[in-house]
Amino acid sequence: MLLKDGDPAVSGWKAAPPTTGSAGFDTLLAVLTRREFDQAGVRPPAWCEPRRLPEPWIPDHPFLTREQVIARTPGFLKELSIFVPARDLVTA
Repeated sequence: MLLKDGDPAVSGWKAAPPTTGSAGFDTLLAVLTRREFDQAGVRPPAWCEPRRLPEPWIPDHPFLTREQVIARTPGFLKELSIFVPARDLVTA
């Protein structure tokens, strides 16, 4: 977990980041940031309140078909019409 209650780094997340130019990436950033804050038990910044995309967002994947990406996407992302396989969200 990147955040811990009382971690001074939390204040660095108050300002919303600039847009990436992609509603899908912007929403993914917001939902993953919110999830990190929630897991740390820290109140998330207002900008990371995720909103469901009007159309499904399924970025091209180098190894998986569209159907495989959808099948391997966690529910918390599917609810927002974002489709990214769970394994792609893990860091080393």
